[in-house]
Amino acid sequence: MVQIKRGEDKFYIGDKENAPKGIMTFLIQDNDTVVIDHTEVDGDLKGQGVGKELVAAGVKEAREKNLKIIPECPYAKKVLEENSDYKDLIIAE
Repeated sequence: MVQIKRGEDKFYIGDKENAPKGIMTFLIQDNDTVVIDHTEVDGDLKGQGVGKELVAAGVKEAREKNLKIIPECPYAKKVLEENSDYKDLIIAE
């Protein structure tokens, strides 16, 4: 398990926010909607579930803030749709 950090409009892993080893960016559109627009993980971390952990961090915050999610990022959309615990948060684009 990696340590997920919260930056401005993003969750990331790594020691440097401006050069993360994994990142998921989002934009809060209004008081009840967040758009996940990008997820990326360095090649040496691919296949280790880091991307899913980043999405999970976004889901956790969305739940805490009562936000619905618009997954514009194809990876985040796939993760959200494949996990039945997340389906109540998804808003179709």
